[in-house]
Amino acid sequence: MALFAGFGIGIIFIFVFMVIISGLLMWLAARISKVEEASFTRALVASVASAFVSVLAAVLFGLLPGIGNFFGFIVGLLLSVFVIKVSFGTSFGKALLVWIFDILGAVLAIAIAAIVTASTFLH
Repeated sequence: MALFAGFGIGIIFIFVFMVIISGLLMWLAARISKVEEASFTRALVASVASAFVSVLAAVLFGLLPGIGNFFGFIVGLLLSVFVIKVSFGTSFGKALLVWIFDILGAVLAIAIAAIVTASTFLH
């Protein structure tokens, strides 16, 4: 039972870590691309909302047999960029650039979490 509790706590930690890193990178991307309404708070909100709509689209379209996963990815990407566009009040191109940094943040957070998890098994 403790294994499952530890796994749940780990998932929550990874999500919070991912939101913070993604939010920071989104904020930096918004500042670099000169988004007028760039703030760290907006970046955190956009990061959480973007992750939510991406997962929701992946789950809903994943239920379709065949090419559901592909459509889930495409719809999730478009919805994420739209959420970022609305959150920052910017153009589609700038929102796409910010989204790329969001993905980099998520990959970085997952890689760090995997390294930390692997290191705990080595002791």
